[in-house]
Amino acid sequence: MTHLLLDVPQRVVPFFLLVAAGVSLARLRLFDARMSAGLSSYVYWIGFPALLVHSLSHVGAPDRALALGLTAYGACALLVVALMAAVGAALRWTREERAGGSLSASLGNSAFLGLPIAAAVLGPEAARLSAGAVAVDFVVVAAVGVGLLGWAGGRSTWRSLMQALRNPIVLAAMTGSAMALLGLSLPGVLDRAVEAAAASGSPVALVALGVALGLTGLPAAGVPCEPTEEPPPPIPRWTPIIVAAVCKLLVLPVLVWFATGLIDAPLAFRLGATLLAATPTAVNVFIQTKAYSVFERGGARIVALTTAVSCISLSAVAILLEQYAAS
Repeated sequence: MTHLLLDVPQRVVPFFLLVAAGVSLARLRLFDARMSAGLSSYVYWIGFPALLVHSLSHVGAPDRALALGLTAYGACALLVVALMAAVGAALRWTREERAGGSLSASLGNSAFLGLPIAAAVLGPEAARLSAGAVAVDFVVVAAVGVGLLGWAGGRSTWRSLMQALRNPIVLAAMTGSAMALLGLSLPGVLDRAVEAAAASGSPVALVALGVALGLTGLPAAGVPCEPTEEPPPPIPRWTPIIVAAVCKLLVLPVLVWFATGLIDAPLAFRLGATLLAATPTAVNVFIQTKAYSVFERGGARIVALTTAVSCISLSAVAILLEQYAAS
């Protein structure tokens, strides 16, 4: 058990150190808002799409039991979205807070953080089976979340949905999943190029997050940035941030554990999916909220908060799952 207490924080802390590096760059005035926008644009258009195409295209087609498990996982994530929207309406949150909070509470760092920890703690089979949850996260959950961001930004519901389907990260997840189902693969040279771009996505995104936290005001990102006279985004309230963090780190993994158990999903998938559900909010949430200029500072704070807390919470979840698997 002692090795788990040390192993999981050692895998989480490097992510947070990259965020701290970005904060330092901003505080030292080595990076400004335009540079932050450039980093975010790279991740939005190249880094994350490359990661999703490369990783998901190697997953393979799921059998019936695994398909049921993936369905349960997705249903739990969407239930958290609905729960956040209901809580936000009851507490009179703004559209931006409801949309950004819903996405932050349901989309975890399953690809960059969850899968490596699952492989180290639960074994390669759990990581392989739960990799399909990454597809659910970035095809279903991300699409719904991006649609909500569009709605919060003043677009119609239909336009928001169409905007979500045109999002490069959602399109990349759909492409990678389709390749897996059809048994397709990229040519060798192209696959290696995509793999190299994929490896850069997480570090660049984390540094961009740190720069955003270190700056007082940021322009919109995710698209080529032009000089702007718009005021900085408002300082977010803490209530949506805390509620979203609790839903992400506690409510979602509990729901996934019980839901996958009720449908008798494969044990390796149940363990891996629960661990992935317990990961902190994905850096992609920061990229998306910044790209749509909706709850961007709130999204950045939720990512930072859940990543910091996950040094302890993810260790606890990993220990419980490892002990359950051994019993």
